Amino acid sequence: MASYIRTILGKLFGQSEYRTLIMGLDSAGKTSILYRLKLNEHVMTIPTIGFNVESVIFNKASMTMWDLGGREKIRPLWRHYFHGTQGLIFVIDSHDVERLNESKDDMDRMLGEDELRDIPLLIYLNKIDLPNGLKQEQVIKEMKLNDIKNRQWYLQSCSADTGDGLHEGLDWLMRAMKSHLSSQSTTSTAVNNISQVENQLLQWLSQVDNDTNEEFVKKFVEHDLSSETFDHRTLIRIIWCYLKIFGRKETIKSVFDNMNFYLKNVSETLIYFWIQIVHYACEATKNPTNDFSGFLLMNPQILNEIDLPLTYYKKDTLFSNQAKTAVVLPDIKPLPSIIPSSKSTNNKIKTQSLREFGDDELLKEFESCTLTCWSHKIHLHITWLYLTRDGRRIGVNKIFDNMKIFLQSNQISPMIKFHFTLTYFWIQMVDLSIAQNSKDPNFQEFIEKNPHLLNEDLFLDYYKKKTILDNPTAQEQMVLPDIKPLPTLITSNNKK
Repeated sequence: MASYIRTILGKLFGQSEYRTLIMGLDSAGKTSILYRLKLNEHVMTIPTIGFNVESVIFNKASMTMWDLGGREKIRPLWRHYFHGTQGLIFVIDSHDVERLNESKDDMDRMLGEDELRDIPLLIYLNKIDLPNGLKQEQVIKEMKLNDIKNRQWYLQSCSADTGDGLHEGLDWLMRAMKSHLSSQSTTSTAVNNISQVENQLLQWLSQVDNDTNEEFVKKFVEHDLSSETFDHRTLIRIIWCYLKIFGRKETIKSVFDNMNFYLKNVSETLIYFWIQIVHYACEATKNPTNDFSGFLLMNPQILNEIDLPLTYYKKDTLFSNQAKTAVVLPDIKPLPSIIPSSKSTNNKIKTQSLREFGDDELLKEFESCTLTCWSHKIHLHITWLYLTRDGRRIGVNKIFDNMKIFLQSNQISPMIKFHFTLTYFWIQMVDLSIAQNSKDPNFQEFIEKNPHLLNEDLFLDYYKKKTILDNPTAQEQMVLPDIKPLPTLITSNNKK
């Protein structure tokens, strides 16, 4: 078993001599730098959700380089990758003057972490190939780099596009890491030792899973798993298996339906939290071995059963009676999502009910802005109601007008904002499904005939992420697809 585990670790972490983290704000050029060092060529990249990890050979030494996504919602997850780090790289966009203070704040927080104390720091001032960027002396002054004490640091101007300056900076970091390791009074942290995080993972991985994913799920549903040994790892594996086999909808339904058999005083908020975290991790990170072991190794934050939920919820909120009986939204920061959410302050606690709505009841609460929960399925239901009751011409206008009023009222959460292009996309997809099928008497039958509509990321078959999610214009007005055209109606004889 130990040999198998170390084989997996070898695949994921490699026989690295040095472990380095690459951090910085989004769009600073971290991923471009990583692949310029790895491949010695410029690679077109998209914003990193989660991380990239590569082994880079430099001066006859191997460096495992972790490129951590820089978007605001991802930065709080950086700390889960600090342990065992021997070198830090922080990337600054020399043309992002407006966010220089934000870079300083994030770097200061990172340097204040106990696990990164004394670790050498290389700062890349990127995109110097472009005119009118910040100069080194400006960055040193504005970011108060000379105030950094008790660690070696170095500022290197560079261009990920041309490669200029990258090797010079890496050469300094390699020498600094060697110097730091040799100066440590304790040598027990030799580069081939397995870190504490990996040891904790080894404990989880040492639990041999003799059943297949399908067999494990069947045991869960038939209540054949032992409630005495049902622990955090079991819950995570159940969620992971369900997501891989059945998708999100069935995962939520089955986990909620069966969890009370295994655990007393189940918290619906915590169950939903872990479904969301596991789903996010599945979508945002690579899994080279394509199994549960690989998933665990690539997502060490999943190990943190207590502290991770408390980075999103206040303790009193998470362990309240309300959180046990219904899904309560976070009151510290929003849960990570593949779809970026708008920034929010004053995020009040709201309860997400899992109840089903009658048509008239749903429209009444929606139009009066008294609806206390929101989901993709509710969005589809409302769209279907207007289109089937009022026809496309009148229905579309009602959807846009009422959706904007409802979301601007902040009855659910200020995190949810009106998005013009996405609203139109779902109108088009629902209207097409209505036209292609005989008229269904109720929404449930309609959705059972068109399960593809429950895929919240369906729009990514038609739009690039940067076009629809990172584009303010798409939120305010219609933006056309840039992957393939939206499908058109085949028949329209049931339109009013």
